[in-house]
Amino acid sequence: MKVRLPILLWLVLTACIGVTFPATNTPQGIPPTLEQLPTGPPASPHLTSPFDYKSIEIRGGGDFIAQTIAALDLLKEKAPDAFQKIQTYVGIIEQGEHSGMWAWEIPPRYEVGDATAFFSVTWYASTIAHDATHSELYAQYQAAHPGEIVPDDAYGGVEVERFCIGYQLEIARRIGAPQSEVDYLSSLDGTHCDLDHDGDCDWEDYQNRDW
Repeated sequence: MKVRLPILLWLVLTACIGVTFPATNTPQGIPPTLEQLPTGPPASPHLTSPFDYKSIEIRGGGDFIAQTIAALDLLKEKAPDAFQKIQTYVGIIEQGEHSGMWAWEIPPRYEVGDATAFFSVTWYASTIAHDATHSELYAQYQAAHPGEIVPDDAYGGVEVERFCIGYQLEIARRIGAPQSEVDYLSSLDGTHCDLDHDGDCDWEDYQNRDW
């Protein structure tokens, strides 16, 4: 299904996956779709949860596992450095109600809503690379400041979100994402996670997501 420009404009306030903060801070968003667009391989009875994919544990239904494998295969083929980053900084990819990166968990877990996973394989793949970057930033700060609590702005917030969007855009181009997805990412400024428009991205924003 062709993603039309008006739909992308309608989605602009809820674009791009981000990082989830504990208690009061939350992840950046991803664009919801008006309907699910499954583009990966069909569900298989052999794809049972949890499913191990090259050291990454995938948790969810068979269709979600199949779509995640398709996204990871695409990254492994077209952006192997991004795939290596994901292997390093994302231990679990799990189907969930909302999308966000739980970077402080051991291992780090990327929770994915169906609107993200089934929008398209290219979109889903680019969001995994995006959130792996949030997790990477968290781990880098933790390694540089042993024993300290990692501050929210070390791996999240508007400036970090812009950085992660930039990386997501690069990966989207490399994996052959359609121009509509590239244009959409190019339009983002990192403020999309503030769903209630109160100047921050907090737990209320996270709970109000429909992606």
